[in-house]
Amino acid sequence: YFCRKVKGGNIDVHPSEKALIVQYEVEATILGEMGDPMLGERKECQKIIRLKSLNANTDITSLARKVVEECKLIHPSKLNEVEQLLYYLQNRRDSLSGKEKKEKSSKPKDPPPFEGMEIDEVANINDMDEYIELLYEDIPDKVRGSALILQLARNPDNLEELLLNVALYLLLNLAEDTRTELKMRNKNIVHMLVKALDRDNFELLILVVSFLKKLSIFMENKNDMVEMDIVEKLVKMIPCEHEDLLNITLRLLLNLSFDTGLRNKMVQVGLLPKLTALLGNENYKQIAMCVLYHISMDDRFKSMFAYTDCIPQLMKMLFECSDERIDLELISFCINLAANKRNVQLICEGNGLKMLMKRALKLKDPLLMKMIRNISQHDGPTKNLFIDYVGDLAAQISSDEEEEFVIECLGTLANLTIPDLDWELVLKEYKLVPFLKDKLKPGAAEDDLVLEVVIMIGTVSMDDSCAALLAKSGIIPALIELLNEAPAYLIDLMHDKNNEIRKVCDNTLDIIAEYDEEWAKKIQSEKFRWHNSQWLEMVESRQMDESEQYLYGDDRIEPYIHEGDILERPDLFYNADGLIASEGAISPDFFNEFHLQNGDVVGQHSFPGR
Repeated sequence: YFCRKVKGGNIDVHPSEKALIVQYEVEATILGEMGDPMLGERKECQKIIRLKSLNANTDITSLARKVVEECKLIHPSKLNEVEQLLYYLQNRRDSLSGKEKKEKSSKPKDPPPFEGMEIDEVANINDMDEYIELLYEDIPDKVRGSALILQLARNPDNLEELLLNVALYLLLNLAEDTRTELKMRNKNIVHMLVKALDRDNFELLILVVSFLKKLSIFMENKNDMVEMDIVEKLVKMIPCEHEDLLNITLRLLLNLSFDTGLRNKMVQVGLLPKLTALLGNENYKQIAMCVLYHISMDDRFKSMFAYTDCIPQLMKMLFECSDERIDLELISFCINLAANKRNVQLICEGNGLKMLMKRALKLKDPLLMKMIRNISQHDGPTKNLFIDYVGDLAAQISSDEEEEFVIECLGTLANLTIPDLDWELVLKEYKLVPFLKDKLKPGAAEDDLVLEVVIMIGTVSMDDSCAALLAKSGIIPALIELLNEAPAYLIDLMHDKNNEIRKVCDNTLDIIAEYDEEWAKKIQSEKFRWHNSQWLEMVESRQMDESEQYLYGDDRIEPYIHEGDILERPDLFYNADGLIASEGAISPDFFNEFHLQNGDVVGQHSFPGR
């Protein structure tokens, strides 16, 4: 900690001017963690209070009171002393006798303090190196440099920033040890650093932002930054003249952009157009694109890119890439933007789609084709642009091509729900039916490819002639076989962490249960297990405890509860007369008249009191 104390001293009159000289003492001390002084320095200083308005008619009492009020270095108790000194200055002779003047003129006049050092130019601590260089030039430049350095030295804030710079460098080096960094975090280092962002010293700001960037990789520190509204402070630095400061600020924003709430804040404070403007600068293009990519992950913000100059710049970058694979960050960003209809209209302006398609087919790039696939999913005029490329896409559907590329081409074709398209001609000319049928065989392809095949079949089946063609090919039994495998997979997904996936699976399983009695029983049993998992665990643990007494006896040990099915224990259930008779198993029909509500079984059957 840094402690600064100012102690007032004596007051005297200026020997030659109408002014008071206030002597004071400045004591600076660096304190340790426990508050004990570690390093201190004391310096004698003086302040000159010039009284230009002082004349024979001045009200000395009022002037003395004004001087004491405005000068914090003079204690109010010294009001009378100030009044006496002012009275002395008022009555002091302004001119010397003729003899004294003559003697005085024979000697060179001592210049008053700082005479000739006052200039109109305002000094900046960031330009200190330039001022030092001036000291090696001719006399006028030396005088100018000295005056500017003096101006900086008179401002105590400059000394404070230099001290902060040194202190933060020390802390940054100490923070290499994670245990020490944790101690700093407990001392609210993040709050102190964020407050320091309000300063103007570039060197200090670079150090502060670098420190924050290092701390931002930990969630606790990031949460502290959120509390201090760090994004509002950082947005002021973009853009800025200092390249190093701008670069490190963008990297800190990249770390923060992994947080959804902070991405939202970045958009709110107007960072989107500022980052877009940096895409044209080679020094910042890559890091700015990464931050923009994170922002584009949120569907709420995708449409906002249409109102900036972002998409034309990205298209230019795409077409200027070499014949090798496109930069991963660039194409990923474009894929996200292509998921928005308004953005797609800008992408397809002119020959945009034509050039994208030509490049994708030439490089066989699956990511570029994924972008084209996203473009094809939007209804409207853009979808009709794909009619010219149906043949090119269909020609890529082959087992000889890379599977990832084929998946994207197939997905693009499956999106083309265009009424005027002759799908029967496409299927026959490019012999797609055997390919589609072959990929539906169990184990013949990965799930991603099988999914696209099914979607493609659904698209072409809207054409009656295509539907008949597919029916004759024997593809329907393969689709039915997929349906037979689906319920088991859906039951597994019924417990997925994603709430939307659980809803879809639950609704789908209800439909399956309506048409298949066997699956209805399995689904009902599985739902019972899921909603009553805690109760089943409790029963299982109780049965295990009761069986421990037989572990070392001679009696025959019954199978452990976990070796069988807990629902196959009829002794755990009741009927109206008591325990259900043991028949070795219990059917899920038992639960038909019960409904599950908040994990509890409720129904019209009452359990007997005990």
